[in-house]
Amino acid sequence: MQRHASVASAIVGILAVSSSLGCQTSVFATQVIAANTNGNAGGGIFNPLNTLGAPDTTVHSLGIGGDITLGFGVTLRNGPGADFIVSENPFRLTPGGWQTFAEMMFVEVSSDGLHFARFPSGYFGPAVQPGPFGTVTVGSYENLAGQTPVLATTPGADAQDVVEAGGDAFDLDDLQQDPLVLAGLVDLQAITRVRLVDVVSGTSLDARGIAIFDPGGGSADLDAVTVIHHQGNADPHAPTVQLTVLPDGTATIRLEDPDGWQDLDPSSLRAALFGIPVDAGGLLSGLTLVQADALGFTLVQPVPLPASLLYRVSISLKDRAGNRSGMSRSRPDGR
Repeated sequence: MQRHASVASAIVGILAVSSSLGCQTSVFATQVIAANTNGNAGGGIFNPLNTLGAPDTTVHSLGIGGDITLGFGVTLRNGPGADFIVSENPFRLTPGGWQTFAEMMFVEVSSDGLHFARFPSGYFGPAVQPGPFGTVTVGSYENLAGQTPVLATTPGADAQDVVEAGGDAFDLDDLQQDPLVLAGLVDLQAITRVRLVDVVSGTSLDARGIAIFDPGGGSADLDAVTVIHHQGNADPHAPTVQLTVLPDGTATIRLEDPDGWQDLDPSSLRAALFGIPVDAGGLLSGLTLVQADALGFTLVQPVPLPASLLYRVSISLKDRAGNRSGMSRSRPDGR
């Protein structure tokens, strides 16, 4: 194991620092297809046009149990890793802390504007209402939008990078077993609509039938939706970041490139814990290398963690041509 640890450190030396690439305005939502605020229930800012374009801190309140459907100038596709990012406006009550004041949303996608597949959501936090000024740990939710603070408004940040942009990233691959996808009614390579539906705290259920709680108790506030993979940037040479987190807190990270690991851009490696950017080299150096081959590397965090420790980890990486992959995962609780 000592040899594996030293090799992992060597990989960190290869894949460590940071850089960013700009993105075009076409990767943001361009059209409000429909909006329902349930009579402006819950109060807030009710302007659906605020959800168009890049994240900019201007928001639209969905209304308690409300929803909004957005269209795009590009057609989303299922690429390597996360495919789009949803930006709400959660905030940390303690600077640098891992807890946020959050109001959550279900996320659904459609290829025909009629059939919408909902991401299989998970709630891992306490089965109690946090209170109007309470907080939740970033990592209490999976495949729900609204828990991770937005960083895309930071000067120089890459709005398509799951670490630099913040917000909550979604991988269309998570919908492969959805009945609508299996029936051919939703095409994951041709998504034209994204719908956000407000979670009603204590009433809405996750995919396992567990009640979801969020601190706000009001309605979610949508800022923007950013496309990472679309039909216009498909490239068979793109890298892949795979990230698996198990209920006991152990994790596996796979970094690879179809043209060989030498094509990975070491300056583009990014990492975040609880939505807070951290030194990617330091994070990976704590893992154990279990596989190294011509395409890439597999590293694991093999030590089980305390059952009470929820967390969310994000990794992103580009190849030397600027093709990207990234992934974010929360630790499930096994309920």
